[in-house]
Amino acid sequence: MNAYASKKQVEPHPKLRREDSQPGIEQTQAEEALLDSEQRFQAVWEAASDAMALSTADGIVHTANPAYYRLYGFQPEEVIGKTFSVIFPEEQRAWAEKLYEYFFSSPTISPSFEATIIRADGTERIVESSYSFLIQDGKRLAMLSTIRDITERKKAEEGLRENELKLHLALKAAHMVTWDWDVVQNTLCWSSNLDATLSSTLQKLGATYEAFLELVHPEDRTLVNQKVQRALWEGADYKVKFRRVHPDGTVWWTLSHGQVLYDDAGKPISMIGISMNVSNRKRFESTD
Repeated sequence: MNAYASKKQVEPHPKLRREDSQPGIEQTQAEEALLDSEQRFQAVWEAASDAMALSTADGIVHTANPAYYRLYGFQPEEVIGKTFSVIFPEEQRAWAEKLYEYFFSSPTISPSFEATIIRADGTERIVESSYSFLIQDGKRLAMLSTIRDITERKKAEEGLRENELKLHLALKAAHMVTWDWDVVQNTLCWSSNLDATLSSTLQKLGATYEAFLELVHPEDRTLVNQKVQRALWEGADYKVKFRRVHPDGTVWWTLSHGQVLYDDAGKPISMIGISMNVSNRKRFESTD
């Protein structure tokens, strides 16, 4: 009995055993959660397409992600532990360091900005840069720089501008304008080569379908509206020749072609097209 009693005395109480072990379990769970969070952050850091670098107040680079090295063309040993300005051409480094000092000490954070960089191999890329800070007890400890390569986007934008200019010149030469009617919102927009007085009048009238009809000759409005409605609800081709009353009172003949766009349910959502001033052609026909 004594041996049994002694054994019972050294056994911890079940309730106490659970309470004593609880802090250890919570600590383990917290450590596992922290490790999991760090692993996920590391995965995002490694896979990010944007270049990122963390640098201290004196500009020394603490770490950078793979995209950073790909963008600038440097190896990690050429960047880590060195001033961030190493990625700049030598003649630009002093300026870059002054700018970094300004950013780090400024009470406000500037919006993202675009710049042209020169890679280690001498090639140029256009980037969009932004930055944020790691802060402790109200003090900025480090800057996280994020740099996005937008070279291809800028080339596409430039190509689009060139195409728009070519289209504008072609439309102007052919006395044509393009237009787009948002059927759902009932708003009209048109190419910039539309006659300035006519454009201003449309804007004053509200730039709606009804405003467009106001400029159609009264004797042609029914015809034009019927053509539009048939195109919207019957899928018919929109092609119509009508007279348009210019704000100065003159009458212009217009030839208009359009196409209706539909949503997945088959409802018309917009109508796009071109219109051409054919007044000279009509005058020529009337003299035959």
